[in-house]
Amino acid sequence: MQQATILIPDISGYTRFLTKTELSHSTHIINELLQVIADSIQHRFTLAEIEGDALLTYAKGRVPQEEIEAVCREAFLNFHYFLKVIERDSVCRCGACQGSSNLSLKFVVHYGYFDEIRIAQFTKLSGPDMVIAHRLLKNSIPDTEYVLLTDDYLKNNEIDNSEFEWVQSADLYNVIGNVSYQYASLGHLRSQVESPESREDLIRLFGLAKSLEFDIAAPIALVHHVLTDNSEKVNFVQGLKNVEVDSAINRVGSSHICEFDGDSFDIQTLQDAGDNEDITYIEKARSVSTGHTMLAYYELIKVDEERTRLTYRGLTGDRKPLPEPMADMVYEQARGGLTGLKNYVESLFSRTRRAS
Repeated sequence: MQQATILIPDISGYTRFLTKTELSHSTHIINELLQVIADSIQHRFTLAEIEGDALLTYAKGRVPQEEIEAVCREAFLNFHYFLKVIERDSVCRCGACQGSSNLSLKFVVHYGYFDEIRIAQFTKLSGPDMVIAHRLLKNSIPDTEYVLLTDDYLKNNEIDNSEFEWVQSADLYNVIGNVSYQYASLGHLRSQVESPESREDLIRLFGLAKSLEFDIAAPIALVHHVLTDNSEKVNFVQGLKNVEVDSAINRVGSSHICEFDGDSFDIQTLQDAGDNEDITYIEKARSVSTGHTMLAYYELIKVDEERTRLTYRGLTGDRKPLPEPMADMVYEQARGGLTGLKNYVESLFSRTRRAS
């Protein structure tokens, strides 16, 4: 048996986030956030296990309280900074992507004994103190963002020289008994979270380009979803052989490669703005074979609950009107692709209505 400081960062609101939102995107977001937390603490703590919404980490011996506070502070600030990045760059309008800013982070710190159980290449930490640390994730603290230090960690030492305000408390657990601890709220740190740099607003440029309009008999949310979910493109883009994405979730700054016979296009998401009745989505496409780039602008306007008007415009990569005859070729290709989009979305919506 070895002695160690046990630190468990836990994402609050995880269960509600999963059960009330789209599973695939919410799982991906939680995984990204757990990586942010792990990167923030791994210089001092060793990652032992990933447990859904939490990380089990430890450091042999007793880590000083000042270091605990510094590690938790850094992880908390990085966690909320990344939530702001998601909010800034979000393209998908599902509940998971739009609701991630409601997640929060707490930390449980305990000190005790553990044993290592080795099975093949895996090592699992075991022992009564591991059980205590996990049970403390469920407690009576009237907050969702805090650091909890057990009395076993404190060893009756007074907390001093702390930037946090500590409160003494305890909870009674079956079999384990009464567990005393001190906790400090982290909510005040939110004011110290930096905002990510704003991205360039490109919407104003597209008054320069001629427009191509489509009336689609489907709700704006469905049209937007199909247009921006890159995995859907194989269902309506003629001649598309394959799509390779760099992220499971399309965000501003992410990219994907569309492969056709004879050429491939590296497409980057530049902007997604507006409300649920008027949305502007912008991409930049670069031909892998020629290196030529162009910008594609899509405006979605809600006509009524079951109809959407989609307007397409194109510019060169250096943000100028497309020259003739290039413009005729680009707009003809766009007409074919967006006609496929229109037909595909309308068939999806029709099937949905019949099913209901």
